[in-house]
Amino acid sequence: MAREYGAERVGVRLSPLNRGNGLELDSDPAGTYGYVVDCLNELDLAYIHVIEGTTHGAREMPGGFDLQALRGAFKGLYMANNGYDLELALAARQRNRADLISFGRLYIANPDLVGRLRCGAPLNIPERQAFFGGGARGYTDYPALPRRAVI
Repeated sequence: MAREYGAERVGVRLSPLNRGNGLELDSDPAGTYGYVVDCLNELDLAYIHVIEGTTHGAREMPGGFDLQALRGAFKGLYMANNGYDLELALAARQRNRADLISFGRLYIANPDLVGRLRCGAPLNIPERQAFFGGGARGYTDYPALPRRAVI
């Protein structure tokens, strides 16, 4: 991907504490993902997109795993993800814990999320059971703000 499109346009998503697809938690996530980040640094990628905690779950870091060690080791931008809302995102940026914040589920339910966050509008509640079900329900049918409401 980096050779074809340019490394500055490529990022990699990492899920060091995810147990998706029945996988067991890595016995040494700090060692494994530290090594992965070192290898990714050789590619001069634009960013790493890190799931902080378990996808769709808790943000806790078991076993003292320190995501900031990954951030410090990576030469590009660090994108944080998992359950961020505006308050949590602003706090992460103010504390310099991430360069970028990803709003996955909130963006699915709020395609006008930026406008909603800017004007303090209420957010649609994501219908997780309908995500990517092959139709409009839960993917493209969330109500949008009136254009005049978005600043």
